[in-house]
Amino acid sequence: MKTLPSFDELAALAESDPHALEALRLSMSEDVIANASYATQPQLHAMLSHINRMIDHGKNPLHVNMLLFQALTRQYSRFATAFTAPDELCRHQADIMDFRVGQAAKKGVTKGSDRPT
Repeated sequence: MKTLPSFDELAALAESDPHALEALRLSMSEDVIANASYATQPQLHAMLSHINRMIDHGKNPLHVNMLLFQALTRQYSRFATAFTAPDELCRHQADIMDFRVGQAAKKGVTKGSDRPT
């Protein structure tokens, strides 16, 4: 794995060549994912994709930092809940319903029939 440059080097790179800094961020992120266990790689790729979307969505660097901080805070809160009260996570699960069944119910169609009741 690559070694992260010093803060001063990163600050100079951000000032002189922001695209190179972004390439370094992506390269090092992919390097970390490649060195992670095979089982966790899909989750890590999903996290990186989510982070990249937040960065793209941000209006300026301060806004990006606020978005990332909010996401990190939500994850920390979820981790704390999982650690202290794991049953609490299961109580907030959504019920998944088949969309077609819901539409049939709205139209008044009985199960197994195409005619309204």
